[in-house]
Amino acid sequence: MGSIIKAKFRGDCKICGSTWEVGDDLYYQKNPKAICGNKECYTDQGGTVSTYQQSSFKNNDRDTIISKVPDVTVSDSVKQLADDWMQYFVTAHHMAKSIYPEQDVNSHVFGQIRSKILDQLCYITRLQKE
Repeated sequence: MGSIIKAKFRGDCKICGSTWEVGDDLYYQKNPKAICGNKECYTDQGGTVSTYQQSSFKNNDRDTIISKVPDVTVSDSVKQLADDWMQYFVTAHHMAKSIYPEQDVNSHVFGQIRSKILDQLCYITRLQKE
């Protein structure tokens, strides 16, 4: 089964000659090999298209994680720590946005930056309490 992908390179179809630019939608199937921006040409090459946008990442049963949450009463002091952590997280998020405005807040890089700032805020707080 094929999927619709974004072109990473400029190219052309070896069958019909249609061209595509970086970022254009392409119909792509690995086996049998079929690629074209034109759906009709793609299907003529033996490609098939799902009725929904298919992800190239497929869930595998061994990738499934079973979350088991213990049935315990959470103390008020732990709830307070969690509340404090949430405040640090929000602060780290806004700091990262102001220091790195060019980063997309949904990117992996932004998440790493925010995580590092959060670690540093927690560390500074721990030092102040000593």
